[in-house]
Amino acid sequence: MFKIPPILSADELLDKAFGKAKRIKERDRKARTINKLSTVKQILNNTLQKYVKAFPSFDNLHRFYYELFDLLIGIDKMRKSLGAIEWARKKISKIANDGIRKIKREEDNKKYKNILAATYGRISSVMYQINGHLTFLEEARNKMKKIPYIDADAPTIIIAGYPNVGKSSLLKILSSAKPEIASYPFTTKGLIVGHMETEDKYEKRKIQVVEAPGLLDRRDEERNYIEKQGMIALRYLPDLIIFVVDASLHCGYSMENQMKLLDEIKKEFYDVDIIVVENKVDISGGKTDFMKISCATGEGIDELKREIMKRLS
Repeated sequence: MFKIPPILSADELLDKAFGKAKRIKERDRKARTINKLSTVKQILNNTLQKYVKAFPSFDNLHRFYYELFDLLIGIDKMRKSLGAIEWARKKISKIANDGIRKIKREEDNKKYKNILAATYGRISSVMYQINGHLTFLEEARNKMKKIPYIDADAPTIIIAGYPNVGKSSLLKILSSAKPEIASYPFTTKGLIVGHMETEDKYEKRKIQVVEAPGLLDRRDEERNYIEKQGMIALRYLPDLIIFVVDASLHCGYSMENQMKLLDEIKKEFYDVDIIVVENKVDISGGKTDFMKISCATGEGIDELKREIMKRLS
């Protein structure tokens, strides 16, 4: 989603800059020393500037992504680290320019080497000061890479419910997504996105289908970061919520708890249309008044698809 290049460590960046400067061959010692410093300055300046520009403008992010990044990484931490990188970029440019001016004024060829070494030392010191920030931004980049692209303005269905009620199975049936499916709670560690198309032959529209990680009936401050991803998705994305219940209780949670979560979602997201489906009716026989489906046998799936299209139209 965001094309952020790999963030190198201080040692890697210095090796890259000093290594290229070392390969400069010029007979005139003064010109050679100036070119070395100019090369180091240019490489570090361009690379650090590229890092800062590659990260998104957090103030212009859709609120969904802002809260998701804040939860998974920390917006203030990223801002602080990017600020440190920008400070280092400017500081290194100033140090290199000071060194170049000294060399231009110096007429004793024997002193060029000392000026170069001292300038390299000051530049290295600045780079090592921001090494922790470089490491943090590389970790942030790797986390951001794993976040699926979600068009916050596209028609979106959120599949929600307790863990292990069959959300991943339903997502797989309804959309193009291929989630990992297993019979234990919290299989889904983050948001999973698939797509389906409307059945209107005159105007086909692509609809996003997002599986929210399993939610439990508890206060928001008590939720873990996996559950909080689901709540952020529910807060900002859905045009329609499909709430899945398991009356067979194979999910490991009582119907009382599942209904409490449903009531909470209805209350908090009162302005979003909700379809409640009872999954695993091939096991339970159908124990509720909700729309009945079985992801295992396909029972009720066509009816659910028709209801989805009706609601979204």
